Amino acid sequence: MALSTPTHPAGHRTKNSASNPVWMDALRILLGLFLFIKGVSFLSKSSDVYYLLSQQQSLGELSKAPLFFSIVHMLGGLMIAFGALTRLALLCQMPIVFGAALVVNPQRGVNTGNTELWLSLLVLGLLLFFMIKGPGRHSIDNKVFRPQPDLS
Repeated sequence: MALSTPTHPAGHRTKNSASNPVWMDALRILLGLFLFIKGVSFLSKSSDVYYLLSQQQSLGELSKAPLFFSIVHMLGGLMIAFGALTRLALLCQMPIVFGAALVVNPQRGVNTGNTELWLSLLVLGLLLFFMIKGPGRHSIDNKVFRPQPDLS
């Protein structure tokens, strides 16, 4: 028996992230793993991150910022990779990546050699993409929070 897509009472098919192609799930998982690895690297380079952030006079006390960024990236990255509360995890990542893309990385110059800037912009674009498209079919969100079709 084939599984059908849920329908509204009017007979129209509903479209949700469970109908996204599998490559989107793979891309979401890679994004989550990348953010997790970035969080781990922040821990090992916390003095560099603190120095870059301290160049911004308006940001105030920043001694715990690298630890905060690391935890958000590691926990949020795993949540994105597994598709658990995906949109919440994406939302938590956005201010950090937005700050990296528009405040920290441009200090090194806006040129083709500044790979961190372009990588930050790419990650920001992917965060926005998955906020719109959703977690996909191979995600905890889909398995736990979506009603499964009745097989009877």
